[in-house]
Amino acid sequence: MEIIYIKIGLAIIFTLSVIGKLTGKSKSTFEKAGYSQAVMYAIAIAEIILTVMLFTKYELLAALGLLAIIGGAIFTLFQQKAKPARYVLAIITTILLSVLLYFFIG
Repeated sequence: MEIIYIKIGLAIIFTLSVIGKLTGKSKSTFEKAGYSQAVMYAIAIAEIILTVMLFTKYELLAALGLLAIIGGAIFTLFQQKAKPARYVLAIITTILLSVLLYFFIG
């Protein structure tokens, strides 16, 4: 599998995530977790920057940063005792990032 397809898939996932945050669709999730709107927007900005970085020479750093963000999302879902269906996209994203890191490191 070409790495570019993994990067494009991740870019689509994180773009949808950013859109959800910037349109306020994720606001209730952040409030329920005890995070402010400022945190929501900061994460959205970090996702934008790191997603763009996936297509530069800093791709390893970007993948690690996105993995940290998705790790925080999984932790938050776990903390909220979310239904298993809410974990699916986070797990898929974690797998894609792990495969990408394998190509970079392995």
